Amino acid sequence: MNAEFDDPSPAYTPTAASWLPNLYGGRRLPNLPRHFASRSTDSTSSTSSVDVQKIIHTYNVTVGFAELQFNITIEPAQGHPGHHLFFLTLKTGPVERPLCQPIAMKLQVDPRNLTFSVFLFPPKTSLPQGCLWSLRVWLRANEIDHRLFSDERLWVGRDPDFYSIENASFARQRETRPDMQVYKTVLGRVLIDLIVRWRSISSKVYSLSLEYDANGDQLCHVHNTHLIQSPRASHRLRVWLRVPAPAVATPTSGNTRSQICHRIWSSDDFKIGHLLDFSSLGSKMIMGVPASSPRTQTSISEQSLYQNDHKRDPNASPTDYTNDRKEAM
Repeated sequence: MNAEFDDPSPAYTPTAASWLPNLYGGRRLPNLPRHFASRSTDSTSSTSSVDVQKIIHTYNVTVGFAELQFNITIEPAQGHPGHHLFFLTLKTGPVERPLCQPIAMKLQVDPRNLTFSVFLFPPKTSLPQGCLWSLRVWLRANEIDHRLFSDERLWVGRDPDFYSIENASFARQRETRPDMQVYKTVLGRVLIDLIVRWRSISSKVYSLSLEYDANGDQLCHVHNTHLIQSPRASHRLRVWLRVPAPAVATPTSGNTRSQICHRIWSSDDFKIGHLLDFSSLGSKMIMGVPASSPRTQTSISEQSLYQNDHKRDPNASPTDYTNDRKEAM
């Protein structure tokens, strides 16, 4: 990638649009659930039942026979006249999902008159090949450019060759229910169930979660699991979402119906194993022993020991989203 292609950020004094400062201190937005929608007008909706008028700018990009649609949705920030929230979603076929964190801005122009530049850098080295992209979305207003969204690891591709990944172990779908799918695989000599659940957020909008179950022991959000480093316990986990794609003509196979795949979960630190020998970690390892049998105690919740930065003030403005803009610079 050429150095000049890495979108330098020019010095500017915003006129038509300005970054809205955080109104409630250094609070960080908690990790958002993965929301998926089957139509673009729903995927950027608030969980509130109040309808808002939105402006949607749509840009199409074709990468490696994969037709991608990026929707930039602008809606007013409730209770803050003149301020707007910007949302970015990626739509392929019947599925749409959010990208990046929302951005809050104060606009002095009609949102309908805004123009954007949406582009992806050429594919990076990845497995499977041709599925890893860098995404940029810039806003232009009154001849001034503002970078809104940035994603260095956008995983999407048409018919990826997953079997090209050496030593990969594939989970097989074993069960389907109205609100979940169960996939089985063996990791670290342990038979585990990978459970994908979905929950309705609003009309045609769903939140997805990933769990695993190993002989009755279940943990949620495996991509955040942290356990001790031990032999045969570390695995790399990848979960891709398959979306039916419209038929296109290819040089080799003519018109074919295929799939566009999104990588929606990953972990390079997925820990699980069967009867692990922790003593093999070495002589410097000091093992603890039980001090007593489990006991029952009534006292203040342990949650009081942790900071509440991840909890959002119920009276906070939606413009708190701007806390995360620094990660996209």
